[in-house]
Amino acid sequence: MISKTSIMHLYKILIFISATLIGCQNKENKSTQTTNTEIGLDTVAGFEESKEKTIDSTATIETINTHKLVLTTNALQLVHRKTGSTIEIPFGKPIDQMIEITTTALQSKPSSIGINNECGAGPLKMASWNNGLTLVFQQKKSDKTNSETDWKFAGWYMGISSGNAQKVSTMAGINIGSTRAEMESAYVITVSQTTLGYEFSTSSGLYGIFDGPKKEAKITSLWSGLSCNFR
Repeated sequence: MISKTSIMHLYKILIFISATLIGCQNKENKSTQTTNTEIGLDTVAGFEESKEKTIDSTATIETINTHKLVLTTNALQLVHRKTGSTIEIPFGKPIDQMIEITTTALQSKPSSIGINNECGAGPLKMASWNNGLTLVFQQKKSDKTNSETDWKFAGWYMGISSGNAQKVSTMAGINIGSTRAEMESAYVITVSQTTLGYEFSTSSGLYGIFDGPKKEAKITSLWSGLSCNFR
């Protein structure tokens, strides 16, 4: 027969074992929760970092429309809407990077992508958006693989928008529809009448056409770099 003293001793042992097991379990759960939290933070940080890589690495901008696209000679620019900081996108960028950059900045995919074989500079690939912007790409002569990476950014053209799409202008605010007076107040230009119309140019390489000779004449097209104009 087991004495009351032995029963009490056994009961104390059982309570001690139970408390030890519960303590170990809580410690394990706490450790697991901490690890999961750390993994989650690392994942978010990595994701944010991947969205903020520079143009020279992956040519991507944050998916949120934080930058606006700006026209400039022999390049395009991205201007941060809050800070005003700029990133230049010079000629020579691969077509896939340029389409990704422009699509993100305009929040719109190209309406068409195709090759024009009738241009004086040779075959040019063109990607166009509904706001009137067309990016021009030329294939590197040294490459014979005919892959997408061979096509490099070589020019841009701005025409009349087909709807209420996001407008793109120069840093001085010049765009399609700006008057000759506004253009002359922002840039020093030379104007001559050609088969294209009243064609103007700047010394830095910005070109365009007015719809007439007077000060109130409006810009109908702008371009820089390689173009496919027939004179």
